[in-house]
Amino acid sequence: MKVLSLGLVLCAALAVTTELSTSVEASSLNCKTPAGFVDSDDSSDTPSATTVAPTSSTGSKGSSISSAGSDGTAAQGSTNTADDDSTTTQNDGVEQDDVTSSSTSDDSEDVAASKGEGAQSAVDGNDDQTNSASNDEDDTTTQNDGSDVSDGDEATPTKGDGNDVRVQGDMPEWNADNQRFVSSYYDTFDDKYRAVVDTVNMAAVEGALKYVQAECINASAVTDCERKNNIKYVVFYQTTIAQPVAAMDYYANATDQYDFAIEHCPFMAMDGGQCDPNPDGSFPDICNQYIGADGQPDLGFCVGGTLQDNEDIAPYPHNYWFSFPNSCPQELWDDKTDTCREEYAGGMCALGVEPDGVTCSFSYEILGYILLDDVVGITSLINPLTLTYYADYKEFCEAGGIEFAVDLLGNILSWLAGLPFWANPGDSDANAERVEKLVSAYDALVVKTPTTSDGGTMKALPTIEALQALNPPCYENKKSYGSLVIQKVESKFIRRDSRQKWFMLAILSVLSALNQGICFSYAPIASIVEERWEQRIHSTELITVYFITYIPCSFVGSWIMDKKGLRFGAVLGPIQPIVLELGVPDQ
Repeated sequence: MKVLSLGLVLCAALAVTTELSTSVEASSLNCKTPAGFVDSDDSSDTPSATTVAPTSSTGSKGSSISSAGSDGTAAQGSTNTADDDSTTTQNDGVEQDDVTSSSTSDDSEDVAASKGEGAQSAVDGNDDQTNSASNDEDDTTTQNDGSDVSDGDEATPTKGDGNDVRVQGDMPEWNADNQRFVSSYYDTFDDKYRAVVDTVNMAAVEGALKYVQAECINASAVTDCERKNNIKYVVFYQTTIAQPVAAMDYYANATDQYDFAIEHCPFMAMDGGQCDPNPDGSFPDICNQYIGADGQPDLGFCVGGTLQDNEDIAPYPHNYWFSFPNSCPQELWDDKTDTCREEYAGGMCALGVEPDGVTCSFSYEILGYILLDDVVGITSLINPLTLTYYADYKEFCEAGGIEFAVDLLGNILSWLAGLPFWANPGDSDANAERVEKLVSAYDALVVKTPTTSDGGTMKALPTIEALQALNPPCYENKKSYGSLVIQKVESKFIRRDSRQKWFMLAILSVLSALNQGICFSYAPIASIVEERWEQRIHSTELITVYFITYIPCSFVGSWIMDKKGLRFGAVLGPIQPIVLELGVPDQ
């Protein structure tokens, strides 16, 4: 009896412990983590990937995260100033690469530098791309569950904050009157402010470095000692997003992050201020859904997102890319008239307006920027021709330096030459370390030199804890993720508590064996008791003991280890009383 009682106590204790740990896990699980919308147990410690909350976990399907642009301003954060670039043409043709292929492309048409958006364009659109998230119309339909959501089920989306990154050719300009960084193009503040995120793509830190590594710096992509699109700066953004309810309802059951980042619409490649059109000149369904065009539902200006972590030349974990649709998303910047912008106002909020998913979907602030040359170590190297530090990449290249040279044959990547910063480009762990180096370099710059060359003040990146506190659980904005959270909790329990599970199974097995042994020993025990104390023991009493000890314990164990129940325990239940009845005759 003492053995049975002890077993029951152990079972109950383990059940309570498991219940508590699972409840805590469920309450702390946040689908949007600073490591790219992954489970908190799996996320890296790098404060990088976008935690754009409710629009959410955890950094692409092919658009570039950079823009070409000229700048004649001294480079901030470098020990040497960058050479002035006299180029007056903005190139927005960044290659749109497929998730499963390497990135090699032709540049698309140039956009005049007078177009401020060009400085931030960061997008490309290759007509041959196979981006299922943006150009595959059938995919959009199949990902939508088609279910109707009643007005009573709708709720105002909870906004959330995150960090995005872009790699670009122009240096952000400080506006002293409004105390913020804006585009260096255009004349008025409103135009400069709008130009920064006017129908463009952005990424998590991982996504930005992936773009640089896969498309811009390989020796085959360098022309006249300029990186592709003349990229120079890594710019850090703080974004706040609240997705349109209609869009979240339409894509309520979309959970494949390679097509739909959590709480995002499908990713849309954007080039020159417009959605990347199909080869026939029409626009993908995703783009039509922004404005309800071509028979598509009007879902509003929903921020899109996708996971792209399997590029052979640059496999970056938690690599998310995002699309930010603004006014007149089907028109190039040159063709966006005031009338069009008024009719299709876009997703960007006016300065000082918070996104609500109705009036507008997103707002932004440039936190600061750092020279890519400083990050990779070029400005810390000595030019053997001048015996001084290199001023920038161009000087380094003209002196015979090679930043990055690899050869990709099929999925076999061969390192040819390059800076130590880019070593092991095909290794995910090495790429994750590169992300940490970039973030650390920016953090160090903000501490040492927070003031830019034009008088601006750069801000530090928010901590992971701060972002997690700002961002609600994903299921608050997307009902279908309520079940996803449960699935993740169950998955985490199995991974994290496998030892506890087998320990519980061992206890149940031992207890079962003890029960069986005691059953068969009850006959002689009953005889001894009767002879010594003249006390009769009936089989019904033994069966009662069994039902109040082993069976409840077995059911608890079944609940913990298998929601469907342990069939062995279910079969054992009715058999053991029979054994008791046969083994211990009434006296």
